[in-house]
Amino acid sequence: MASKIGRLPSTFDFQSFRWKDVVRWFPGHMTKGMRDLEETLIKVDGIIEVHDARIPHSGRNPNFYKRLVGGHKPHLLLLNKADLADKQYHQKSIDYIKQEHPNVEVSLTSFESITAQELSKLFVNLIEQIVEVPRFTRQLNAEYQIIVCGIPNVGKSTLINRLRNMLLSKPKVAQVGALPGVTRSMSERIKICEKPKIYIRDSPGILEPKLKSPDESFRLLLTNCIPLQQTTYSDLAADYLLYLLNKYEKYQYVEYCGLSEPTTNIIKLLTEVAQNKHFTKTYKGYKLVFDLEQAARHFLLEFSKGTLGIYEQFVVIFSFLSSS
Repeated sequence: MASKIGRLPSTFDFQSFRWKDVVRWFPGHMTKGMRDLEETLIKVDGIIEVHDARIPHSGRNPNFYKRLVGGHKPHLLLLNKADLADKQYHQKSIDYIKQEHPNVEVSLTSFESITAQELSKLFVNLIEQIVEVPRFTRQLNAEYQIIVCGIPNVGKSTLINRLRNMLLSKPKVAQVGALPGVTRSMSERIKICEKPKIYIRDSPGILEPKLKSPDESFRLLLTNCIPLQQTTYSDLAADYLLYLLNKYEKYQYVEYCGLSEPTTNIIKLLTEVAQNKHFTKTYKGYKLVFDLEQAARHFLLEFSKGTLGIYEQFVVIFSFLSSS
């Protein structure tokens, strides 16, 4: 077991750099996606919103979702990647959301491991709600439409493909990628059920145009909801992650990075990672040096995938820091 680190500052020093320059990502397709979603809303009967269970309150655009949902149509919020957050904090996340949005059905799940029976139960419950809601101008329409929305890289397309495969035994049709922003526009209708006839539409991931705090920006970056390629300050993000790991005594990184003991020195850690992973680059055209930028991105990505362990405290940190 790794020995504990020495005394740490109570907070991370965000004042030493312009944090808004570290993470700045609201591409044009998000603006268009917001408009398209609002225009599409009148045609849909239900909404499935997908979010990351580790950061259940970060990045969601409250004003946009208030306009989008309006409280009139069945709304299922799926907190995906719950396997990367400790179970003891699952109910706290649900209670917090239900307090703000009592009409929203909330469920924690993991699309990579959810069984067909579990997925079917979630879907059937939503359909039962949809059928019960008056459709007014669309009463004569015999088919139903559901829209899938949420922040980037939380598994929206994966969910659609799982539903289609489960209900129709058809192959994947929604594009899936490991990077945020793969879905860049509203998709065509995808049939996922024959009786009743149900269509579903994917949508681009949408964030708040202006993130409120450095904590929220880094939370989205650390969970890969904002692509690492969108920051030229991966070393700062890695330093922030290292600070959190040390603060909450999560020392799995020590063995993974090839260190002999915990450290607060991010350069030391990244150098060790670069050496172990053979991350190098050419300096001044001829000299090979360790590529610390690539090492930082690797460190961040491994955390986002859960390689460095499951962190029960991170749900609390990521969810409630900005509101405290």
